[in-house]
Amino acid sequence: MFDEVVALRRKGLSYNKIIEEVLRRHGVRLSKSHVSEWLRGIHSPYKGRYIPTIELLRPSEEFSYIIGVVIGDGYVRKIRRVFKGYSGFNIGLEVKDREFAEEFAKCLTIVLGRRHIKPYLNSLGRYVVETESRTLYELLRKPADLNKLKPYLEHCERCTAAFLSGFADSEGHVKKSGYILYL
Repeated sequence: MFDEVVALRRKGLSYNKIIEEVLRRHGVRLSKSHVSEWLRGIHSPYKGRYIPTIELLRPSEEFSYIIGVVIGDGYVRKIRRVFKGYSGFNIGLEVKDREFAEEFAKCLTIVLGRRHIKPYLNSLGRYVVETESRTLYELLRKPADLNKLKPYLEHCERCTAAFLSGFADSEGHVKKSGYILYL
């Protein structure tokens, strides 16, 4: 129903018309606050996973850039929380170059479809960009599975170039034997 609500709003229907249409189609009456919060991105039935599966990720230059950065200087990590059964899945970057951090943040914002992600300056004088995404964590955790990443990197020449740009920006390197080195 969530996807139907979004599609109906894109067609220009008001909240009341959306509620009536969902009631007609499914026999379920949504509240106006539910519809409003779904459309404004405050709540989602995906439990915070705006991209619920890896299959829903679409190849793009921004996503290829993110892959290049994470394979280079970026990181993905799973953080156990105090709350039972809850873990944070973080994707991030910590660097001295402000422009590099801003470009990575811009690409994350576009790929994840979230509000603007901003880099912040930590106590060591480094710019940190970090966000949570279990889907990206599952795809990008190290060691990187290049077979899973190939469809995104080899989608088109621009995607390949964006990957190489992100990898070079993060100062990654390739051995003469062809192996990609990263920490």
